[in-house]
Order: sequence, then C-alpha cells, then structure tokens
Amino acid sequence: MKRLFLMSIGIVFIMAPVAIQAQERSPLGNGNFAVKLDYIAFTDDYFSDLDRSDLYLGVEGYSKITPNVYLGGEIGSASNDMLFSGITYSYLPVELNLKYAIEATPNLVVDFGAGVSYVYFEIQHKTYWLKSAESDDWILGGQFFADLTYKIHRWSIGVHANYQITEDFEDPALGYDLDLSNWRLGVQMGIIF
Repeated sequence: MKRLFLMSIGIVFIMAPVAIQAQERSPLGNGNFAVKLDYIAFTDDYFSDLDRSDLYLGVEGYSKITPNVYLGGEIGSASNDMLFSGITYSYLPVELNLKYAIEATPNLVVDFGAGVSYVYFEIQHKTYWLKSAESDDWILGGQFFADLTYKIHRWSIGVHANYQITEDFEDPALGYDLDLSNWRLGVQMGIIF
C-alpha cells in the first residue's frame, strides 16, 4: 500500500507540470513575427483628391507577456512617387502595441489590441523636374487593430484591420494642416516560435 501511495505521489509530481503547461498554452506561441501587405487610405479629403490607392508594407513582432497577452511593435512604410509632377509623400509609422489573443478553434486565433505610434511623414510638391516645396516631421499617434490568424504548424497566415489616429501635419506649401489618420486592411504571413 505504501508503494502504491508513493508511486501515485510520484506520478502526480511528474504529470502536474505537463497539465499546467497544457492549460497555459499561448495562442500565438512565445513570440511571433509577420510580414504585412495592406491597402492604406488616409481620412483627409486631400488624399482622396489624388485619385489613387496606396500600398503599405510592414513587419511586426510580438513577445508573450502572459499566455494571452503580447507586447510588440510594427514598422512599415507607404509612399507614392509621381515621376514628372504632382504630390509625393512618404509615410513611416513606428508602433508599440499590446494585444490580447484568443484561440477560437485549435488553429484559428483572434486577437485585438491598441498602441501608440511615432510617425515620420514627408511630402514634396513637384512641378515637372523641379521640386517646388518639401516638408517633413515626426508626429504622435495611436492605433486600434484586430487580426484573424490561421496557424499551420509554425507558420501563420491571416487578415487584419487597423485604424490609426495621428496629430495633424503642418504643410506650409498647402497652407493648412493635413490629418494623417488612416485605416489599413490587409494580409499577413508569419512564423510562430
């Protein structure tokens, strides 16, 4: 009877960490990294008058804080280039985000979060081969986002939506401030580790 009791205690001590670890399984691993390709649309009417859509390319990385909470960031870029004349701009946000992830099914993860950003924006007003005016600045912002990620072993693919609110950008050439708030919709592909 003593042996059976000691063996039972031994099995409990061996199996307890495995059971605890299984309960604390993180939906997106200990960390994850992804590359994003998005459609970006600025909310200011000035950008809608330029009559074109723009692409945003970004990379993100997150590390687990608790089994469902991740801290990380994203850096990306959107720009346009008019060869002869027009308006060209470069948009580069650097984001620090916190997100909460839930495993909806064994391979499907839903996450949502928010964060702060520091955005570099540069705009040039060109006429044919000459630059007529140029201005740039760093501005503060914040964003809200949601992702839907499908896991395939260590790989992930997904879709996401992001809305970013920023301070106004002062453009002396236009004579008024631009609102750089924007929304992004896109796809992502990454790795979970």
